[in-house]
Amino acid sequence: MKLIKIIVPFLACFCLPAFADIIEKSPSDAIILSTQTGIKTNTRINLRSTGVTLENGDVWVWGYRRQGLQGNGVKNVDKGSQPERVRTFVDQGLSIIQVAAGRYHILALDENGDVWGWGRNRHKQATGGIGSDEKYVTMPVKVLSGQKVVNIYCSDYTSYALTVTGEIWAWGRGNRGEIGNGNKGSKQNVTSVYLPNGKSVVTMGVGERTAYAIDRGGNIWAWGDEVSRKFCPTDKKNCNYILNPVNITSDLITKDLKEGVGITSGQKIKEITGGRGFVTYLSYSGVVYGYGRIRYLADGQFDENDLDEDEEEGWDDDDDDALDRIEDKEDENDDVDDRHDPKSITKEPMSILGPNSPDVKESVGYSLYCRYRGCVAITKHKSLLTWGIKGSSKLKQILYGQKKSGAVVQRKLKGTLTKIDGGRESLYYWNEDGEVYGVGRGTQRRFSLSDNHTRDWQASRLDFLMDAMHRVYGKDYVLGQTK
Repeated sequence: MKLIKIIVPFLACFCLPAFADIIEKSPSDAIILSTQTGIKTNTRINLRSTGVTLENGDVWVWGYRRQGLQGNGVKNVDKGSQPERVRTFVDQGLSIIQVAAGRYHILALDENGDVWGWGRNRHKQATGGIGSDEKYVTMPVKVLSGQKVVNIYCSDYTSYALTVTGEIWAWGRGNRGEIGNGNKGSKQNVTSVYLPNGKSVVTMGVGERTAYAIDRGGNIWAWGDEVSRKFCPTDKKNCNYILNPVNITSDLITKDLKEGVGITSGQKIKEITGGRGFVTYLSYSGVVYGYGRIRYLADGQFDENDLDEDEEEGWDDDDDDALDRIEDKEDENDDVDDRHDPKSITKEPMSILGPNSPDVKESVGYSLYCRYRGCVAITKHKSLLTWGIKGSSKLKQILYGQKKSGAVVQRKLKGTLTKIDGGRESLYYWNEDGEVYGVGRGTQRRFSLSDNHTRDWQASRLDFLMDAMHRVYGKDYVLGQTK
């Protein structure tokens, strides 16, 4: 039986003096020093068909495992195979404290503050040109070493790391400005992202192809695929993307200050994240706001003419260049972009959780996780709330809410929530009894080794995943208990 690890975060060893004044003014999302009890999302996963979780300091992978995603030295692993740990970290005795993933690549942050990457690497999104330029990296490559990284993030094809000193590193696809260095190159090596004012970064987050940063002075910055026309640099009449960080603080400040819960600057924001054309952010008072494409936000309304949107099929499994061609065509149609349309884009930040929200006025958010077409919030009482694109399909109703509500939905879970993992259109939740349940799209054997069925919130637990872990840690080990 494998020795059960006791993980002491490396941050406690060296970063307290350096960040003492920052913690006092604006506690960093990257530094977990709060005495408040709650559930923190340690996996930021946007994988299309692969399941990933952190358990006992190990990275476990199941479901779709082609393109090197298993990380065990083999390019293709059958989707019906048993879940496996990434052996590199086991063999080196490393505990992993955080995982992030794009569509087909995975990053891991170890206890020493070093960053590893593997999987699809066509845009250098896995390795950043460090150690390997292979299209598919089958074993973890150390991308950043000695930089004291405290947080990692992935958009679809781009990777980011935030250090304890407030520096951002980025690598991977940059066609839409995702790297934030003024370069539109498709394959970019590891590079630093510099804010125009030169200030250090306290926290950051990503959307589908957009990145956000909050500096020590409370300024909020964005780069990559724009969320709104208001995010465009003032010297550009039309744009679909931003090549360098631009200050969007004024766009995200809210008007509900009389309630004592509004956003006056980035110093009020605990977490910032997003998805396809929207940004969502959580305040320290527990209120959640959204800005951008209304169809992905919980506006409490229903538009039956705005239902049909399906995942792109075909091109992104084998041909990344097709994505570039599609987006180049979008640029040609820039003058008719619906980001001019107030019915498509919010005029100002929308309250999603809080006293001024359409339907959820009392819940207090503790942690926020968004990807692709929707979001999940965990409250301080360990309730789980979801919202996102409205639609009539079974999948949309399961993940994002009822067909005609356009609202936040509190999910009825089995047991008391302890941990949550996710994917592009799937979620996994764990409870105090050590059980795990899968919700959403079940393709590539994510929820069962024998079928690809979509799962609802009351579906059966993932015994195959639990059994694989118990074979390693012992039958009495309680799964899903975050450190």
